[in-house]
Amino acid sequence: MKVNILSIFVAASLIGCTGAKKIVKDNDPVEEQALPELTIEAEEIEVDDEIKTIAKYQESNKKVNDLLHTKLEVKFDWQKQHLIGKATLTLKPFFYDTKELVLDAKGFDVNKVQLIKDGNKTDLKYTYNDLKITIDLGRVYTRKEEYTIFIDYVAKPNELEAGGSAAITSDKGLYFINPLGEDKNKMPQIWTQGETQASSCWFPTIDSPNEKTTEEIYITVKDKYKTLSNGVLISSKKNNDGTRTDYWKQDKKHAPYLFMMGIGEFKIVKDSWKRKDGSEMLVDYWVEPEYEQYAKAIFGKTPKMIEGFSNLLGVEYPWDKYSQIVVRDYVSGAMENTTAVIHGDFLYRTDRELLDSDNESIIAHELFHHWFGDLVTCESWSNLPMNESFANYSQFLWDEMEHGRMHADRNAYGEMEGYKLSAMQSGYHDLIWFDYDEREQMFDGHSYNKGGRILHMLRKHIGDEAFFLSLKDYLTKRMYNTGEVHDLRLSFEEITGEDMNWFFNQWFFDQGHPTLEINQSYNEGDQELVVTLEQTQDFERFPLFKLPIDIDIYTANGKERKKVWMDKSVQEFVFKTSTPLLVNVDAEKVLLVDKKDNKSDEQWIYQLANAPLYVDKMEAFAKLKRSKNEEAHKAIIAMLDHEYYGVRNMAINALSKAKSTNEEVVKAKLLELTKDKKASVRVNALKALQKYFDEDPKVKEAMANAVNDPSYKVMGQALKSLVKQDPKKALQMAKGLEKEKNNSVNNIIADIYAKEGGVEEHQFFINAIQSASGFNKFGMLSNYKRYIKNQPDSEMEKSVVVYEDIAKNGAMWWMKIQGYQSLYGLQETVGNRIKEIETEIENSSDSMKKASLERDLNKIKITRDKVEKSLNDLKKNETDEKVLDFINMK
Repeated sequence: MKVNILSIFVAASLIGCTGAKKIVKDNDPVEEQALPELTIEAEEIEVDDEIKTIAKYQESNKKVNDLLHTKLEVKFDWQKQHLIGKATLTLKPFFYDTKELVLDAKGFDVNKVQLIKDGNKTDLKYTYNDLKITIDLGRVYTRKEEYTIFIDYVAKPNELEAGGSAAITSDKGLYFINPLGEDKNKMPQIWTQGETQASSCWFPTIDSPNEKTTEEIYITVKDKYKTLSNGVLISSKKNNDGTRTDYWKQDKKHAPYLFMMGIGEFKIVKDSWKRKDGSEMLVDYWVEPEYEQYAKAIFGKTPKMIEGFSNLLGVEYPWDKYSQIVVRDYVSGAMENTTAVIHGDFLYRTDRELLDSDNESIIAHELFHHWFGDLVTCESWSNLPMNESFANYSQFLWDEMEHGRMHADRNAYGEMEGYKLSAMQSGYHDLIWFDYDEREQMFDGHSYNKGGRILHMLRKHIGDEAFFLSLKDYLTKRMYNTGEVHDLRLSFEEITGEDMNWFFNQWFFDQGHPTLEINQSYNEGDQELVVTLEQTQDFERFPLFKLPIDIDIYTANGKERKKVWMDKSVQEFVFKTSTPLLVNVDAEKVLLVDKKDNKSDEQWIYQLANAPLYVDKMEAFAKLKRSKNEEAHKAIIAMLDHEYYGVRNMAINALSKAKSTNEEVVKAKLLELTKDKKASVRVNALKALQKYFDEDPKVKEAMANAVNDPSYKVMGQALKSLVKQDPKKALQMAKGLEKEKNNSVNNIIADIYAKEGGVEEHQFFINAIQSASGFNKFGMLSNYKRYIKNQPDSEMEKSVVVYEDIAKNGAMWWMKIQGYQSLYGLQETVGNRIKEIETEIENSSDSMKKASLERDLNKIKITRDKVEKSLNDLKKNETDEKVLDFINMK
């Protein structure tokens, strides 16, 4: 799963899928009986405050029964948002004999529970508490005996208590989006989200990552709808009532949280991938009609990714097809459902938007899960890095094979910094985390970002061949099964012949990362270089790390690499060498560390010019951008011509001092870069020109030309600059862009209108907010709040309806909260405005002015009353637990 970036903005309480509501025994509901009151005389005793308790340990779910096969037959009540289902489950005892089966089933109406034997169905006794069905099997079964259970049920996801987390914002499993078609801007659809344990909100199962089952599902829908599920579409049968039943079959075992349905009037764009045996495998992309023409541009590298990862891992893509679908109002970023990946609608891009950014990393991430996560699944949520660390690292692998090492290192550095920021905000913990409070906590910067960087260090330590052979060994031994970190370690030891406990203990089973200070000295007479390394992290919280470190020593004779091992808090390493021009510690830039590298400007200048990697350049820019050294300025300016656009961007952003000593050269280079082939370079060049040379006629001409750039981001930057130079013209141009009806363009327009727009621009915001969804709506709402603050009092009243609609009809709880927050903010603004007018009235001696102010006061009080009524009505009818929690905090 690619987690939702909403976690930056919204902190979600971790609440279960639902709470118990009733007890059903022997198929009939009964009242829960109150316990009789007991009176016990207590005797005072001394308590030993030294009593020890076992530390919290989140163990793997115990396997009592083994789910072998799941057959589902489902149809839908779109009006009630119910699923009407029949489940036929084939199981056997895992090891020990048993006469009881416990299934996860959240918030169902259970109609029948039966045993199927020789084609006959027999009612079974069971109890049900709205979370689990406990079934009396009627006799004891051994592990050599299979049995089949039939359950007739109705799933009611919208009647469950709200749950979710920052990473996965809802846990009701099954989602009806605009089911009655009331929102003309959103295609009605149904989709599912099973991770972590929400599949049991729409079918009965053993909802655990260490369970694996084959699957078949019959989905009945109106004939106009298309259906997508796991595996292969076996048949599609039209029924006499205008419906159609599609039969999907997944005959290779996978975890229940990976079960998936997607339903709607999607367009399917077909592609293919050729296996080594020459057979063609279906690859397809499911999108809304307006994005059909862009589907290949968005997803078209998928077959190349499948080929690349198959070759790299030595394990050919192990499933029967690969589908990707984009849905509305998704509760996370993306999800690796076996053979049927779901993406949020942020993935939609037109050809023009793709000039600015793509989502190749997300597409690669979900695909790689089909080896790490789907083929071999983490056996417990504590072992989630066995899924997510690998998927995170796949982003580096794809960047490296498609775009080169520079690009891969650039994105990987961002991932590393993301982990550090996450750890600073939420705390450090072991990567394999056995004492979390809630399983959703596992979806953080450790499991994803840190784990990906750890795998990269391991790869560089043992070498590419050993690394990928070890992964092949792990996948081959554990395929269609589960895996934990010890299985991975044993595979690395099997291939390399090396005891890997030292690496796994410090990186997987401990927390934090090293802080490394680097010093050097050189004795010209002895021709001795001394490199001193010191780990300075807090050793009461973090371990002393054992680090294999490459050190590159550059001299007039060339470059020589030295490999050293750091296993003490402070170590000196002595090398015989001629005068060093550069000492580059961690030459491959792979260590997950905080580094303080103390060396001269001369060495940093040499590193910028000569060390080959992206992070080499980045480190040098960070040190030199504030330097007054003119040689440093020349070195920075020279990087404006670097072949990799990321380095050109860093050079532009490091010009503040270099510009002062090379003004004309810098201006000429920046003007040249406004025509760079990469849109991001053109954007940064325009920003720098605006910052340093905004009054120059050539710069104004470049800005005017950039308004017509094919890149929306370049055009947007040019318009922002134009706002400062000629606001009226900028508004006029923004007005002309409204017809494009594009999210990227709307955000540009909204930013300009927020600063410079008047009353006549209000309707744009109303329309744009209504048509936007997901994060686009979130961003548009932010600009709207800025806009309203700059408008006359009369416009505040119009915003009440906008905010009320979001609070009432927001697709997700976090969007509804935004509506409430906006109303509370408006309430405060209106209250302050009333006080201002009352003060003006009190201080005014002009009767005509007083009369005018009193009219204004009466009008704004009407707005105040509308806000208060809106909030009271909304709160009275609110049912979402998360939203109610927010309201109760106000």
